[in-house]
Amino acid sequence: MQITQVVEKSFSEERIRNFQSASEKGTKVITSPQGVTVARTFSLIEEEELATPIYTNAERRRMIEQIRFVISEIYVHRTMKEAQFGYDAIRSLDRLEPHLTELTDEEFHQSIVQLITRNRDRHLAFYGRNVNGISAVLPFQIERCWIEGNESYVVTKIHPDQDMQYLKAGAVVTHWNGTPIARHIRLTANLFDGGNEPASIARSLEFLTQRSLSRFAWPIESWVNLRFLVEDQPFEERFKWMGFDLGLVPDAPTIGRNAIGFGGDLELFQNQLVKQAKFMPESFDERETEIDALGDGTPVIIGQKNNFVFGSVTTAEGTFAYIRLYHFSASNVDDIANDMIDAFEHIPRNGLIIDMRGNSGGYIAAGERLLQLLTPRTITPTRFQFRATQTIRRMMTASSHFDRWKQSIDEALRTGEAFSQGYPIQGTDADANQLGQYYFGPVVLVTDALAFSTADMFAAGFIDHSIGRVLCIDKNMAAAGGNNWSFDVLRLFLPAFHLDIALKADLDNGIVSEDLRNAFNANGVSITSNATNSGPNSQFGGTIWSVTDGELRHEIRHVPWMNDTLNVYPANGSNGLKQLPPNLYFGLTVRRCIRTDPNEGRLLEDLGIRPDIEYQPTLRDVMEHNQDMIIRATEELSTMDQYDLRVETSVTGGHTNVTCHTFGVSDLEIFLDGKHFMSIVVSGTPVEFTVPSAVGEATMVIKGYDHDQVVTNRLIRLRS
Repeated sequence: MQITQVVEKSFSEERIRNFQSASEKGTKVITSPQGVTVARTFSLIEEEELATPIYTNAERRRMIEQIRFVISEIYVHRTMKEAQFGYDAIRSLDRLEPHLTELTDEEFHQSIVQLITRNRDRHLAFYGRNVNGISAVLPFQIERCWIEGNESYVVTKIHPDQDMQYLKAGAVVTHWNGTPIARHIRLTANLFDGGNEPASIARSLEFLTQRSLSRFAWPIESWVNLRFLVEDQPFEERFKWMGFDLGLVPDAPTIGRNAIGFGGDLELFQNQLVKQAKFMPESFDERETEIDALGDGTPVIIGQKNNFVFGSVTTAEGTFAYIRLYHFSASNVDDIANDMIDAFEHIPRNGLIIDMRGNSGGYIAAGERLLQLLTPRTITPTRFQFRATQTIRRMMTASSHFDRWKQSIDEALRTGEAFSQGYPIQGTDADANQLGQYYFGPVVLVTDALAFSTADMFAAGFIDHSIGRVLCIDKNMAAAGGNNWSFDVLRLFLPAFHLDIALKADLDNGIVSEDLRNAFNANGVSITSNATNSGPNSQFGGTIWSVTDGELRHEIRHVPWMNDTLNVYPANGSNGLKQLPPNLYFGLTVRRCIRTDPNEGRLLEDLGIRPDIEYQPTLRDVMEHNQDMIIRATEELSTMDQYDLRVETSVTGGHTNVTCHTFGVSDLEIFLDGKHFMSIVVSGTPVEFTVPSAVGEATMVIKGYDHDQVVTNRLIRLRS
């Protein structure tokens, strides 16, 4: 993963004081070759009770209460998961509640984690009070590959500062603490929340040697005994867990539509950063030189954007474009698409590999906007549905963001339907096609069972629109088919009541006026003349004030992108949604994803995709640069039809001159503002013609045909 900007959080002693061994206070800072501080390691404390967080009994009751309410009223996959896995989370919470005072902090934390994990929904997540960015790690990485047709687990990377007695990269691991490694990974997979077997096994392996302490329990074993083969000779070596302090972890998705339309895995994103910092600190530096093409499938990276790096690969099949797509995080919906359009200008046009293995997801609409760039077809984005409950109906009234779902929620509540109608998560079908096609060569998508959420939706759209072929190194992807919100975002859209925006002036002046008290009282919440006002502070892209009245703290928010009223969140909210205790994260699936076109109505959650090629990584893949995998992808590209359409325009007088460079195209059809303008039989290239210059702005669409099939589709905005 490439990070173009490193944001250091806190590397103070205070950050790790609850995790460091009293007997060994030294820490070691990890820096990149250019001196960027990336992380630091330290000796983990062995007495686990000194490192666990503390949850008071009142906080435990509040957590149980709020998680129960959210799963019961809002969590969109509740009934499906109960039917599929036979697990009733509400009943489990009811059974846990009477025993709250009997549990240690670790037991309570693990009870909540396991209760949520057993729903098998990666979007349903709980992180405790351990500092975000603190992990327990081992100084090596293990990956799966196939050696002479046999599934094998190989040590692929070793921390450069770690002295090993016997272990070296390339060692084949046979046992983990006396258990055969394959069996250990499959047994551990039962503790993970993948909705299908490939996803659970992939996550078990991903978190085998690094575990975020905000979610996972303190490692039960203080060390790991690893048995392995080096050049067919058996060895056994012991390794202690060490602490890892990473200062690069995002606290939450970007607030705004990105948070409302988010589909991603913060835990996986953090884990990938941990691996990057452990084994590739040089990747945090700006890329200085290009790599010479080797011709063996090694990627040649020539540039990077916020979400991906790009370049080419050369094999016996030829030279093709290569993009390594790490995540879909973005602030604006077209950011990734615009970056991709720019990258297309610098990479080969005769075929493209998009490698999104391990993609941690992100902004759903931004991911789906990429599909139009790769196909002449009209994109129909996936549809999203809410559960039909009274709580969801109340949420609809908080802003105009969900207006398109309101009527169907009302109808579902009347007719007994379980879900609303499905609509694009943001914008319209036309919005998903407003840029048009920019890459015209064949495309192979490479993915795996770790690629998650928005990546699942991108792959589903890729398949549903017949864009290209999918090569997966597992039998399925993560199959996380939903839109996940944090508890804070959910609560944002469920205020207890609204106040007139005119009262904002009193709040800005730091007073609790009589008008404000009367407005609270009129809505059933009494505040006294002793109440105080602190604020304004920035939050959720808006402003928050806290009104403290004795032991009660009420929140008032003005969030312009949400609505133009004052939203009030009393200490004891009447809508059932109250504040969680501080420094906790709880997230859930709010909307479920439905596929379109040939898979119309098919759920993405748990079912996932069916790849064209199931690929088994080789030893060279995991030890080097995935050359064998890339060679396999280029073999697919070489058998696929190739087309191209490059368009140049210039204005002369009252006309726009158009020059089209084509490949594999027999006919062109030109449309101006949706009306047919002309058809041209392609007898050679380039093809030249003129159209009237635009008065203001006009849209020209050039469709390329291979006889009766549309194979290219270029949309151009003409301006006077």
